[in-house]
Amino acid sequence: MIRALLFDYGGVMSPERAGNLLSDRLTRNLDITEEEAVKFIFSNWRDYLKGSLSEEQFWNATETHFNKSIPNEKRDIWNSGEDMKPLPEMVELVESLKSRGYSVGLLSNTVPNIAAGIKTIGGYAPFDFTILSYEVGLAKPDTEIYELALTKLPSIEPTEVIFIDDQERCLAPARKLGMHTVLAISPEQIKKSIEKLLS
Repeated sequence: MIRALLFDYGGVMSPERAGNLLSDRLTRNLDITEEEAVKFIFSNWRDYLKGSLSEEQFWNATETHFNKSIPNEKRDIWNSGEDMKPLPEMVELVESLKSRGYSVGLLSNTVPNIAAGIKTIGGYAPFDFTILSYEVGLAKPDTEIYELALTKLPSIEPTEVIFIDDQERCLAPARKLGMHTVLAISPEQIKKSIEKLLS
């Protein structure tokens, strides 16, 4: 029997994933290729996601890597709350699940700048609890972050949990722990997949 659900945010609750917009803005602001931007962000991103790299350190590393000074106006690459606004149908789904007695949490890889914008628009408000990577020093697909999420669901077994994410690599550790998983493609597909598991 399912008793709880865990949702990812970008690409699930919100149609936009942070990395897509960041690489576009970095490409434009630094006059570099998209390939260079993606490669650089990927090489530093996990440390930033885990909170072990500050924003200042991120930009210092960027300046060193590309051998150029980056003024403050060129550093505005972070997604705003509006960029990451949750889809109304997804908020409705979360609220509906809660009203039916399910515990519903959020398990998200994110950085302080983007999380601040999401908090400002109330994007995290529908959830019973949130686990944000930079706050806990862990990031998907680290097994430990899923284990941490389970501690927020006392007396609920992993086999009683559904985890929804838009990246297969982030679903694999959840399955290994015994959770049911849904690969997010669209709100309608997510809803149908969840209802199938609930029934």
